[in-house]
Amino acid sequence: MNIAPKQLRMFLALSESLNFSKTAEQLFMTQPSLSKAIRDLEATLGLALFERTTRSVQLTAGGAQLATIARTIVGEYEAGLQRMQSSAEQAAVQLSIAAWPSLAQVVLPEVCAALEHAISAPRITLHDCANSLCIQRLMNYEVDFALASVAPAHPDLAYEELLRDRFVVLSYGKWRAQVPHRIRLEELMHLPLITLTDASTAMRYMSAAYLNRGIEYRPKMQVEQMATVVALVKKEIGVAVLPYLGIKTLPSVNGLQTSEISDGPLRSVGIVTRRLGTPTAIATTAMQQVQAVSQRLIKQHPGWILPASPAKR
Repeated sequence: MNIAPKQLRMFLALSESLNFSKTAEQLFMTQPSLSKAIRDLEATLGLALFERTTRSVQLTAGGAQLATIARTIVGEYEAGLQRMQSSAEQAAVQLSIAAWPSLAQVVLPEVCAALEHAISAPRITLHDCANSLCIQRLMNYEVDFALASVAPAHPDLAYEELLRDRFVVLSYGKWRAQVPHRIRLEELMHLPLITLTDASTAMRYMSAAYLNRGIEYRPKMQVEQMATVVALVKKEIGVAVLPYLGIKTLPSVNGLQTSEISDGPLRSVGIVTRRLGTPTAIATTAMQQVQAVSQRLIKQHPGWILPASPAKR
């Protein structure tokens, strides 16, 4: 049975006024249109709803029963619409982003500040986690988009490179004099290297760079947190190999020498989105802000942070 809520509203309005002319005027329609809508409803139900005479209009017994039911149906329908509207309004200001910690610290505070000015009371959730977990959260629909340093090889995901990040060497104390401001990968292997663990994208980039030269990358020490790496360097246990964006977030690098690896890899940084579906308005605004922040970083740190590769734009 195909009965629209609009038909039930017309019926309820007429059941209360019992006057076709007044009801039509109340509903901003003509009386013939209202009469036809009621006749169509009666035909659909197979039930007379009103007794019409030249002087009066009255509800039939079946019409009175339908009025009770229709009030409940229309009331639940209106309440459902209100819940849907409330949910849509909440969704319009909700945003969830995943990014690995050092990138989250560099990029996302500016993005969130911009959203606070552009959108009324945004509700933002940031997941600062490992690169692989960022991608997994996106695949699980837990986030609107992710910032990643490796383009995911998945047909359902799209990757837009924003910038490329150089790898640098941090040295201190007795090791500082042994590390020039520009050093090559082969020269680096003669130093006691401290790096992040194999789970990090930084380690994957460096390992691949040495593998391309037929050399096994074997650091002296591997740890999970960049702050720990810097603390070990300050104790002169070795020198650190880290991406430039990573050390930018660490105030503890003050006093350390930063050297460029002239033939080192460039770490890609980009936005990962799902190919299917359309981003929400707030997610689109956030991605535009991420792009703007990336451009500012490229201008502020020339030579260390490079523009996206033309092939990946």
